[in-house]
Amino acid sequence: MLFKFSSSDVQNTAIVDCATGAVVFRVATATPGSRYRSASAASFYSFASASSSSRELPAAPARKYTSVAGPEGESLAEITWQDTTATVVRIGEEILAGTAEIFDAAFVKVLPDETLIPTRMEYTWRTTPESLTLLDDDSEVIGRLHQDCVSLEGELFPASKPRTGHHYLELNNIPADEIVEVLVSFLLICTLRERMYWITRYVYGEQSAQTPRTPLGKLRKQASRSFAHWREAVFRSKKH
Repeated sequence: MLFKFSSSDVQNTAIVDCATGAVVFRVATATPGSRYRSASAASFYSFASASSSSRELPAAPARKYTSVAGPEGESLAEITWQDTTATVVRIGEEILAGTAEIFDAAFVKVLPDETLIPTRMEYTWRTTPESLTLLDDDSEVIGRLHQDCVSLEGELFPASKPRTGHHYLELNNIPADEIVEVLVSFLLICTLRERMYWITRYVYGEQSAQTPRTPLGKLRKQASRSFAHWREAVFRSKKH
């Protein structure tokens, strides 16, 4: 199956099934007190607040919520963020401790040319500065992000000009009841990938015109540091 994102901001977008042309998911992100909140955001906010430490901090991290809804507006999943860290995730009726339970930080591999991030579903996201793919437990590619592309006669091609195309997520051989969790893990991995490679929230994988290209060696070093900090944060959250 092939999904098209109507916006380059994957946290605020409609997701279209390219086979039917129908909107199958809607992703929206809001902060407390903003105009949009999902049906269960209030109770979700209370749950996250009760689960957090009661200590007063000098500057509380910014909190926001990402809601994944179905075509009729039904709530399928929600993510609570503290700044850029997902602290609580709800998928259906299941409440998870954010990235600590979605990803297996103990088995993240930062290799010279790629970073491998396993999920609890035994799928693995493989990310490089230029690509993002999803692997099954046999390391076969079952998913791929196509960035800034146009669709012509059923085939995807890079857009002729930057930021004139759309992002597409290709998923194959994934059971229907796992699609929502795969989509949630995709939203999380996009945020991690931004932090790793300095990718703007407008065009993933593309260097800003004002920023010189960073050497690959520096990218590797930054990726290693980012995931070292991430693993430490995940391990700390599991202890609480």
